Amino acid sequence: MLKKGLSLGLDIGYGAVKVVTERSSLVFPSVCGHARPFKFGAEDITARHPGEQLQDDAGSWFVGDLALTQLPPGELLRLRGRTADEEALGNAFRVRMLKTALSKLLPGYSDGEAVHLRLAVGLPVDHMTDAPALKETLQGTHLVRTDATHLVAHVSEVMVMPQPVGTIYAQSLTATGEVNPRHTYVRTGVVDVGTYTVDLALDDDGEFVGAESGSVEGGVSSVLERVAGVLEQEHRQKIPPRLLEGVLQTGMFSARGTVIDYRAVVEQSLEPLRSAILNLMSDKWKTGATVDVIYLSGGGAPLVAGAVKSLYPQTVVLPEPQFANARGYLRYALFTALQALKV
Repeated sequence: MLKKGLSLGLDIGYGAVKVVTERSSLVFPSVCGHARPFKFGAEDITARHPGEQLQDDAGSWFVGDLALTQLPPGELLRLRGRTADEEALGNAFRVRMLKTALSKLLPGYSDGEAVHLRLAVGLPVDHMTDAPALKETLQGTHLVRTDATHLVAHVSEVMVMPQPVGTIYAQSLTATGEVNPRHTYVRTGVVDVGTYTVDLALDDDGEFVGAESGSVEGGVSSVLERVAGVLEQEHRQKIPPRLLEGVLQTGMFSARGTVIDYRAVVEQSLEPLRSAILNLMSDKWKTGATVDVIYLSGGGAPLVAGAVKSLYPQTVVLPEPQFANARGYLRYALFTALQALKV
């Protein structure tokens, strides 16, 4: 059981929460809802979704896959961008995601044992004005009480950066937080394709270039909505999110035991997203002639890679692109810790 401090790269996306530590990584859907009594099989369901029953001052919650499988769609809460009251709504949601992540990472704690943390997190490029409030919300002491753990998290430091900058740190720093000598590019771009936003970031020899960075609303969710519209019209019922994601990945849907080919529908549905990304890249980077390398990250990276590479051939799709930002956040947290030791 962990007794020392823990550095954590935490990417609280609009579709999924990605967590990376020096020892492990995990991902779960970024969704929650007020808990309901189980109708049947409580023990089996709890065992299948450990750490996803959370208690806080606002009540009892189902989080992640447990929420998706046990709650009706109308009761699910998600982040979808800026809220009317970011502190009370958006950041309160992010705290629940942090607590769930810790519950999954550190099962078995009891009696409020203490864990000391350093966090590195991100926000969409155009939402960085919300960074001070997010930092204030996450820093400090948090009681984590779930079906899997009972601990007190003491967050001593929170680093908030533009979301896709994590991808740059994932390449420019090593797994131990050292400067990566193999990353020799001067001007590095990132296209981060998320669930509800697409973010661009440009780094010029270690300096974030705000004028050539930005966000556009409507990521992979816009594609899923179009595919869902077609399937729901043809089959006259709502399609569960997990099945829709499968259609997006494979182009196939099993209806009444018969597999139907929807690859043409998926391709048509992807075109607006690909166009939006290329328009944003053109607006910020023009032809891309001055950008040495472009890293493509985020869960939607494979869906748009061909279109992006056709106009920007210096594009590289990172391995496990969904974890690229969280991986970079962790490496930056380790880098700052090393720098502090050298002072």
